[in-house]
Amino acid sequence: MKTKKSDLLRLIAELDSAALGYTIHNIYNLLENYFLRISKFFENSLDPLSWNRDLIEHMRLDIDGVRPALLNRDLAARIDELRSFRHVFRNIYQSELDPKRVELVQQQLNPTLASFENAHKEFLKKLKAIAAQVDD
Repeated sequence: MKTKKSDLLRLIAELDSAALGYTIHNIYNLLENYFLRISKFFENSLDPLSWNRDLIEHMRLDIDGVRPALLNRDLAARIDELRSFRHVFRNIYQSELDPKRVELVQQQLNPTLASFENAHKEFLKKLKAIAAQVDD
């Protein structure tokens, strides 16, 4: 049986899209684990039914004298898009992954991660300032 070139190209595109989706899925998991560690250390009060959605909102909280906010509203919304994508990716059993959706999420990934890196640096700087005040 001879495989058509168009079928082979379609298969390659589907595999590329799935691999990219899996990478985005894993990147979000890394962010979520980081947020969980922060939340467990400082607050430890997540609703078991909606914890992964609430977790991002918790990272926007500035708890005076305890910890600064990690995320601003814009970055939290962009990370929530990654969470939403991860949810769809994890639960895609009977349907197909939409390559256009994967591409849109991928286009936002680098700017989101760059913003996150800046937010993380700022978060650490503020934590160090709080720690210095406690030490005094």
